Amino acid sequence: MKNDYDITRQFQNDLIKAYNRVAPTCLMQSQAWEKTVKQPAPRYYITAKQALQVLSPMMQGDFTHVDMMIPNKRRMYYSLYEKTIELSEKRAFVGKSLTYIVQFAVASPAPEFFITSSSFRVIRSALKNNRYDDEGRMVNAKHRERAYEKLKMKRKRMKEAYAQRLASRENAKSEPQS
Repeated sequence: MKNDYDITRQFQNDLIKAYNRVAPTCLMQSQAWEKTVKQPAPRYYITAKQALQVLSPMMQGDFTHVDMMIPNKRRMYYSLYEKTIELSEKRAFVGKSLTYIVQFAVASPAPEFFITSSSFRVIRSALKNNRYDDEGRMVNAKHRERAYEKLKMKRKRMKEAYAQRLASRENAKSEPQS
């Protein structure tokens, strides 16, 4: 099962691939962003666990939580709900648990990326400027600079402490023992 980090990285990579396919056919940048987010996606970019938390009540007829979501997320969960229903009716999935079926549903192709073009523009800009940390979270330049400065200071303190230990060892060796 994929974790959030893997899914985030895959999402970013797939989104950029879709953009690279679409951009040459567009006259304006905004048109490329809009077309990119509407391209079919290789999968739904959520974990099976996340999907199960929302789909479980939906399968029992309770749509209140999903109906309060923002439009893109709501469309994604309704699409995933339909995919889950479709899979559950296939011979290979008859009698299988919802947990089992959802794993296949989230890994199946999605009709779109389910984000706005403005969100894609921010993601693309951040990727282009390498503004993501090791966990896949977006960071701003000030945060990155501050983290780098902290790291430099820590290394400097470690070097100083090491030099002091060496000096104290040398002093201990050179002093005559009484």
